[in-house]
Amino acid sequence: MKPEELELLKRFFPEAAVAMAGEIYGQRRFKLHFKRPRSSKLGDFRPPRAKNGICTITLNLDLNPYQMLITYLHEVAHYDVYQQFGSRSVQPHGKEWQNRFASLLLPVMTETIFPEDVLAALRQHLCHIKASSTADPNLQRVLRRYDKNAETVATVENLPEGARFALKNGLVFRKGEKQRTRYKCLCESNGRWYFVSALAEVKTLQ
Repeated sequence: MKPEELELLKRFFPEAAVAMAGEIYGQRRFKLHFKRPRSSKLGDFRPPRAKNGICTITLNLDLNPYQMLITYLHEVAHYDVYQQFGSRSVQPHGKEWQNRFASLLLPVMTETIFPEDVLAALRQHLCHIKASSTADPNLQRVLRRYDKNAETVATVENLPEGARFALKNGLVFRKGEKQRTRYKCLCESNGRWYFVSALAEVKTLQ
């Protein structure tokens, strides 16, 4: 990896994980891009468009270092599964991907890289690996403690029942009862009930 590429990794990854992240990159053949925040995903893996083309991994550049590393390994696992199985019929987050993701994550699960609360959440996560860290409420809740805006962001679970809030798409809701990991909320624009994630970031309203 070129010196300027390593310097780029230092901007986004935990310091103790930079060398490992660079080594993973150097051992494989893919393009790595940091993208503007996307509400629908933290990162993605894209197979080559043409024969003998290069795969691409993208990561949202607003992720905190711990979320960035986990997402990076998540997408590298997709790359490795693609290299092994190609376009053959394997589930995107099936056993093949789960096993590869776990094998990439385990070596970095140390106190020199992750805080203890993140490590504890990751240990639980590995027992039941989800398609995304955002699908694991406990892990996502812990990771958000390290976001730059952690103290100013409101989430649905932190609002009192009956509170009004707006999602990023502009829709306005009134918070209802909790249903497992989501809340049943009334959309004021159409009068319909929706199940909204407890960890959805919202703007509070009067």
